[in-house]
Amino acid sequence: MKERFSLAYIEAVASQAGYQIVEPRVDHDSVDGTLMGDFGRRPRIDFQAKATSQDILRESHLAFPLPIKNYNDLKESTRTPRILIVVLMPGEETQWLKQTNDELCLRHCAYWLSVEGQPDVPNTSSVTVRIPVANMFSSEQLTDLMRKAERGHSL
Repeated sequence: MKERFSLAYIEAVASQAGYQIVEPRVDHDSVDGTLMGDFGRRPRIDFQAKATSQDILRESHLAFPLPIKNYNDLKESTRTPRILIVVLMPGEETQWLKQTNDELCLRHCAYWLSVEGQPDVPNTSSVTVRIPVANMFSSEQLTDLMRKAERGHSL
């Protein structure tokens, strides 16, 4: 359920920014989806989605324990840039969303990180990555990321 909620959250942000998401049938390479633009050179960004209700939010960053397989897959340089998107959500399923006649509120927030080019680590199960709170996964930041991807710049 957390996985589907995180994908719905990401898709809501992407839709608001004018992008679409394509999900592969099977995630063998730590890619849960591809964000796609229909402008310019048709930019793409692959992403790994994670969802958590753990207390990982610090003052300036999230301290997220990323499985080592995902870290190793995401740090490789690929033709299509890759990011990690972590959706923070309440522990209680009943608090994940609130709906009224006026709004649909998804709680809490999502953050993104590129680990491309990061060094190998000796860890065997997970590595804690620090995601700056400034990297909020918003429609504005997604638009900026897609423009960078279109120009072939690092994310």
